[in-house]
Amino acid sequence: MAMSYHKSSVYISLSGNQVLSALCRTCDGEWIRSTIDLNTVLGNRDGRFEWGGAKFSQTAKHVTLKDNRTLSAYLKRKDGSWSEKPIEVNLTEHITNHDGALRNCQHAPEQPGQEPSTAPNFLERLDAVSGLLRTQQIAAKNSGFELDFINTSNNRLMLEEMEVAFLRLRKLMGVISGEFDQGDQEEEDSEAGRRKRAEAEAAVRPMIKAFEKVRGAGDKSLAAVSRICGVTAEYETTNLPILRRDVESLREAIDLQVKAVQASLETLQESVATCTAEVESTQQALGNAKSTGDKAHSMETLIKHAGWILLPIGLGMTVPLTATPLADKIAAAEEKLKELTAQQAEKQQELDNVKLKESESSLALRACEDLMAQFAALETDVLRLKTKAELAREGITSSLTTAKTLESLAREMEDKASMLEYKVSKKDYAAHIVRVLDEALPGFAVVGNVSEVLTELLAGDDARGSVKELNLEIEAVKRKLEVVA
Repeated sequence: MAMSYHKSSVYISLSGNQVLSALCRTCDGEWIRSTIDLNTVLGNRDGRFEWGGAKFSQTAKHVTLKDNRTLSAYLKRKDGSWSEKPIEVNLTEHITNHDGALRNCQHAPEQPGQEPSTAPNFLERLDAVSGLLRTQQIAAKNSGFELDFINTSNNRLMLEEMEVAFLRLRKLMGVISGEFDQGDQEEEDSEAGRRKRAEAEAAVRPMIKAFEKVRGAGDKSLAAVSRICGVTAEYETTNLPILRRDVESLREAIDLQVKAVQASLETLQESVATCTAEVESTQQALGNAKSTGDKAHSMETLIKHAGWILLPIGLGMTVPLTATPLADKIAAAEEKLKELTAQQAEKQQELDNVKLKESESSLALRACEDLMAQFAALETDVLRLKTKAELAREGITSSLTTAKTLESLAREMEDKASMLEYKVSKKDYAAHIVRVLDEALPGFAVVGNVSEVLTELLAGDDARGSVKELNLEIEAVKRKLEVVA
């Protein structure tokens, strides 16, 4: 269902002279951030906006968004001149909110007498920002969970495959220890020796597979972590700045409303106090007038009983004794009191409404302060996620580099399998094993006794090159091992 975007969205803005952005309400009452590039739907046709065209901003200057729906800009004509005044186009003619997404489609104009859609009030805007913040928090947490899973899986796989590699490496120690040496045995013994040597040669291949597996899984993990790093970068450059603007804008709007309500409250309180004073004064005057009227009535009655009908008023003139003027004053006072009482009730009702609005504004202000605290927590979470993701990427990259190096070394070791026919010395083979141990020291230190392997290496010897000549290299690995352990 398409809705008028400017009446069903909040925080509408124009960025880069071309991107319309808004927090749009869905049919279910949720709020979704949406954008549309106006360059894809608007063109410049000889100094006039054209729907269905494209790239209007390339020939426009001083582009602004007025009243959230009117795009205004100076447009360039074909002859190179510019329009003398800003050219405007009503974006609501084509841009609609389609269930939370800004879209370009012909929007039917509102008919006269048709009930217009209601623009979101500040409470709805508060709900919108709260929903957006909640969505971002969930997304950040999900990315954190995914990162933890990737790290755990990658570490577990690394250890599992390192254990396989270490066991195969221990099997190859038989070459150095002379287990597969060929002496002057009989032919069947020679066949048995060859089988043993073949087993030693085959031990290298599972080790290569282990390193390949680490490398393959590491590539996938690195891609996933790099994607999370991209997400955190998007948070820093786009999501958080927009959300910060929304929260701060909402806070400013609520602050203005609170100040306006407080000013109205003070004015109404003064007005109610004035009305109350006038009512009390009128009530007092009316009471006095009625008391005077009662006395006059008593006097008239007394005179009538005494037989006096007329009272002399100078030069022989007389007037009848009457309380009519006083009665008129009482009636006027009663009417005024009635008006003042109605006015007082009206002012009091207005005051009660403003007090209710003040209470709602105060609640909204506290809710907005809570949102600001949540936003600060989200910023901290994103920073923490970014740090973890970067560390994970460095760790996985390091593991990948190690796995590639180990795989290369293992393949070289496989090439040196000919040493079993004594074409290379045990020293060369042992040197290769030392390099493998050195490269994979952190992993091997967890899955096996590296120190024991190093000691066994020194025990090997060969007439074509003493393994003991590797003492310095082996001691260096032992020192590293102490640090790692």
